Order: sequence, then C-alpha cells, then structure tokens
Amino acid sequence: MSERFVLVMAGGSGSRLWPASTPERPKHLLSPRPGAPTLLAATLDRARSWLADDRIWVITTAEQRSTIVAAHPEIPPAQIIAEPCGRNTAPAIALALLHIREHLEQRALSPERAVVIALPADHHISAPKALESALERASIHALERQEIVTLGIEPSRPDTGYGYIERDAQPAAQTTEAPIYRVRRFVEKPDIALAKRFVASGRFLWNAGIFILPIARTLAALKTHAAPLMSALKPVSAALRADDPNALERTTLAAYAVLPAAPIDIALMEKLDDLWVLPVALGWNDLGSWAAMHGICPPDSRGNALLSDERGSVDAIDCDGSLLWSEGIELIAIGLRDLAVIASGGKLLICPLERAQDVRNAAQISATRSESKGPPTPRDDN
Repeated sequence: MSERFVLVMAGGSGSRLWPASTPERPKHLLSPRPGAPTLLAATLDRARSWLADDRIWVITTAEQRSTIVAAHPEIPPAQIIAEPCGRNTAPAIALALLHIREHLEQRALSPERAVVIALPADHHISAPKALESALERASIHALERQEIVTLGIEPSRPDTGYGYIERDAQPAAQTTEAPIYRVRRFVEKPDIALAKRFVASGRFLWNAGIFILPIARTLAALKTHAAPLMSALKPVSAALRADDPNALERTTLAAYAVLPAAPIDIALMEKLDDLWVLPVALGWNDLGSWAAMHGICPPDSRGNALLSDERGSVDAIDCDGSLLWSEGIELIAIGLRDLAVIASGGKLLICPLERAQDVRNAAQISATRSESKGPPTPRDDN
C-alpha cells in the first residue's frame, strides 16, 4: 500500500511584497484581500481536499513556527518542522524528508512506497480541482516508476519573472491520461526576447516549484548529487532514529550553521536525467510582486484594485489600472495610472506596477536603515 503526504514549504519572507510582507509577517501569512484566508491557509485547504490533516506537514523557520502552530491547530504540532534559519528549498526538503521517513519507520511503514508532494505556501491557484487531478496523476507515475515529477505551468504569456522548464517534444508514452514528458533543462528568468521564443516553441513551461517526490528515491538522489548537504544532515537523521529531541535540536542547529543556501532545482533537479514534468493549467500565480497581486484582485470599472483592512479605507478618484492597499490609514488617490500605492506598518511604497520586481531593493534599503538606527537621542529642552 502506498503512503502519500503533502509538505507545505512556508519559510520565505516575500521581500517583493514589502512593506506588507516583512520577516515578522512573511508573504505566506498575508491575505490577498480583506477577509480572505492567508496564502498558507489557502494552501493547507487545498491539501486538505486531497489528504487528511495527519498527512500534511509544514516546514518553516524557527521564528515563524509558533505563529503557524497557533494559527493551524488542526495540523499536529510534530508535523510543523522548524529550520533554525532559511537556507532555501534544498535543505528544507531534505530535512523534511528525513522527518517523514522516520515518521513512517516508527509506524512500520515502508518509505519505498511513499511519496511527498512539496507545495510552496505562497501561490494563488484558481483551479484547485485541476491541481488535485494533476497531483493524483503525477503521484501514480512517481510511485510506480520511482521517479521525481514536477508540475509545469502552461504559460499564458512571455514572462521574465519566472523560470522555465523545457520538456521533450513527445510524451513518455501515448496515453489517455494527462501526458508526462521528460525534462530537458531548466532555464532561469530569461529576457523578454528569449521568453517570447520559449512560449512560441510550445515546449517551455513555467517552473512552479511543485515537486512530487518518492521519499527513498529522492533521499538517495540527494546523497549522490548533494553529498555535502546530506553529510551535514547525517547527525540529524541519527537523532531522529534515536528519538532524542535534545540531540535533534543540537544537530539541526549544527547542520544549518554550515549548510549553504541552495534551491532544490540547482542542488538536485538539474542533475537528474530521469526527471519528468506534467504540464498543467491551474490559474496559477506565485504572487511574487505587487503586479501579480493586482492581477488576482477583482478590479473596479477602471481596472483598479482597492484593498484595505478594517482599520483603513481606500478611495480612487480618476485612477486607472492601479493597486491601492491600505492597512490602518485612510488612503485617497487622485489621477494615478498603473501605480502601486502600498501603506502598511507605518511605511509607504509608491511605484509603477511595471517596476514591481524592483521592490525588494526598497525592502533592503528599509532593513539597512532600521539596522543602522541606534537608540533615540535624549532631548534637552532646557
């Protein structure tokens, strides 16, 4: 009998959604609009439509874990894993797979017949049933053939903000089921000319970072292709087998002190010659910028997205195609065209939506300024 699990990856900060997204309130803990679930909650709801809560795991950072545990008591706390700090997706996935493998072995279940679906916590998907169907199809392939499968988003436009996956021209076999293709290569974010060529070819898909991972096969592949990573985590594996919480905390801290940050794409996926991709149309958006957030919000008659929390308000006068986001203040805009105006946490961002990818620079400036400020200088009013 096969065992299936979902691993929700919830460790990023989302600096391109500054100032609403911060290290204290990362992107996956934002709601895309007032009254909506957080992005993490929406991801967990999608997972819950396919698997029970005891099959859902979350990996996050130590500083975010208590917030997630409190917000989601339906998930067993032991299944919310904390990294000491963020090291990108390769260490996160490797650490989580070790935890889930030990969970299986303690219950006398075989990791050889288990698959983990790794889902980012901060994506918007408007066709959840299509996702469920794709994950079912990909899981069957992954379990039967002990091969890793990724989902590739069928591109709706040339986009320079996404990485791409090139697939073979023909699927693995003629089938009445959704076709699965061998992956030829990954390509990082291209310029617009190259993105246009990719989309025109029909062979390129957006890389959504969704992976269907046979546990035993994936850990073996990591040991081969990411040996330093797995060597650093070896004491963690031993502590898990010994069921020693103190040793587990100590060895995890020691491992993360030496682990380099690495995405799973580079650490493992690009090195495999038997990686498969399932093309999908999910109404997918990774919400990686304010332009992306503008794209999923219901617009007014002039294409503006107007969003505020219960403590704020937003009004637009003679504005077109803009995003106005207010938390805690009254925001009134006049005569704006294609701008993002974001008021949150006592900070204000104004930028053209076409420059939304540059917002992380503003986040870095703000963080540097905060770090450089010392304690207030005492006033002398005499």
